[in-house]
Amino acid sequence: MLRIDNIKLKPGYSKKDLEDSIKKVLKKVEYKDYKILRRSLDARKKDDIIYLLSIGVNIKGNEEKCVKMINNKNVMLIKGKKYRFPYSMNQFNLRDESSDKHSDKSFEDHSDESINKLSDKLIEISSDKLSEDLRPVIIGAGPAGYFAAQILAENGFRPIVIERGKNVTDRKKDVEAFWAGEKLNNDSNVSFGEGGAGTFSDGKLNTGNKDKFGIFAHIMNVFHRFGADEAVTYDAKPHIGTDRLILIMENMRENILKNGGDIRFGHKLINIEEADDQKDSNKIYDLEISDGKDIYKLRTRNVILSIGHSARDTFEMLYNKGFRMEQKPFAVGLRIEHPRKNIDRAQYGDKYMDKLPAADYKMTYHATNGRSVFSFCMCPGGYVVNASTEDKRTVVNGMSYSGRDGDNSNAALVVNILPEDIAGNNPLDAVEFQRRLEEKFYEAGNGNIPVQRFEDFSVGRKTEKLGTVMPAIKGKYVLSELKSCLPEYVSDAIIEGIKSFGTKLHGFDNNDAILSGIESRTSSPVRICRDEDLMMNDHPGIFPCGEGAGYAGGITSAAADGIKCAEKVAQRIITNLNFQEI
Repeated sequence: MLRIDNIKLKPGYSKKDLEDSIKKVLKKVEYKDYKILRRSLDARKKDDIIYLLSIGVNIKGNEEKCVKMINNKNVMLIKGKKYRFPYSMNQFNLRDESSDKHSDKSFEDHSDESINKLSDKLIEISSDKLSEDLRPVIIGAGPAGYFAAQILAENGFRPIVIERGKNVTDRKKDVEAFWAGEKLNNDSNVSFGEGGAGTFSDGKLNTGNKDKFGIFAHIMNVFHRFGADEAVTYDAKPHIGTDRLILIMENMRENILKNGGDIRFGHKLINIEEADDQKDSNKIYDLEISDGKDIYKLRTRNVILSIGHSARDTFEMLYNKGFRMEQKPFAVGLRIEHPRKNIDRAQYGDKYMDKLPAADYKMTYHATNGRSVFSFCMCPGGYVVNASTEDKRTVVNGMSYSGRDGDNSNAALVVNILPEDIAGNNPLDAVEFQRRLEEKFYEAGNGNIPVQRFEDFSVGRKTEKLGTVMPAIKGKYVLSELKSCLPEYVSDAIIEGIKSFGTKLHGFDNNDAILSGIESRTSSPVRICRDEDLMMNDHPGIFPCGEGAGYAGGITSAAADGIKCAEKVAQRIITNLNFQEI
């Protein structure tokens, strides 16, 4: 395949415009087909905004000769990077584990050729040969858990998914009822349930990491396969939107079940014990699961703990059972709202603002008190949502639909929390730090989301009347005073940050901009420790995974971590089968 870089097209370009540009670069070389590999928007010049595209082209004729004939620095030969899961229940290696050089490496070359080199002798085995204790158990149905389940199921490993919340259809009803003023369901809300916290978000899929092994491309293709627009496979800043994510979760669930997986909604992990009757050197665990009425045991050798960043009761259970944890960096702050048209105009100018998608932004500032304040989870044309998970504690998050056509755009403005801000050395002290702030915001809003104009916030005055900006909020809200609810080093940094951002993005420091809080779940405040094999040294077969375990930050990185853990689980299962009579 040939790759053509640096194709420039105006906003609103047509298919013919793109194809004419391809033909112009290829000169007399004919092509069979093409696909967009990457598309980004260059809005640095407001009067000359352009899309920059990279195109993959399959040509007629010898590729090397054609590249020489075209003689263009933007045209090159490429070899596609296609991720392939390295283990399958239909083909696996009967060699001793110690002879497999791949055994301690994840995300190596997983091409078809390299996979075939993994085994001296391949045999076929039906997945129903798996004993029940070899079936992997996945705790949590967020991006990490579902992508692990998806790839394990499709390769014959029959995973069991335990999800404390409801399926996404019933979960949506609970969330909307809560926003309308009904009682919070502690296990079915914006954080808990099928799809995890990402389901009620903007659905951003971009990540700052390089895709060395094609894993991120694989994740985008999976999303596209189950209902996302094709643009997620090539846009530089892909996003799905909560409305499409709901459909995608339903489709992924059906596929997991079709391929032999088991998904148990409304079931919660409440305890982990090592089984009394260990059969061999590989530890067996008895998981105690509550279905809301009864408690039952589930026996397994392999557990993926993809519990999410808000599973505080599970953190406490694991810590009390002796699972090693440590505090990790996190941030807290507020949501800020501006009219979407104002952000679009500031980013694009008047000429193109109506021809382009809702504009985003990403900004950072180093405050005079030494703190960093930065925008997080920006939601163009989106909504602030009540994302609470615990009684008498208020949390907010941002959410957009796929069209990103709401009246306002919002983002979190958060400040880094340092270890010395947390009283005590217990890793769960960071959770208590979050809880205390969430309780203050609950009180400030009398159970609703407290909101305040920026001008009032900056002087510590309660907002009595809104100005030119009306809140776009899912959930009930009240006018309030927020500054006193935050540590002084957080509120001071936010005020400085907003004023600084106003010098970069016109109107950002508008006195009527709406602030609400608290944004306290930017990431997990604790990390469940694991070794280089992604397992816990003292609990072999248990794999802390995803954002809740402290190893990801966002949908895509969590999904990638889920797949990495799935690789290790599959490898352990196959290794264990090496020593069983088949």
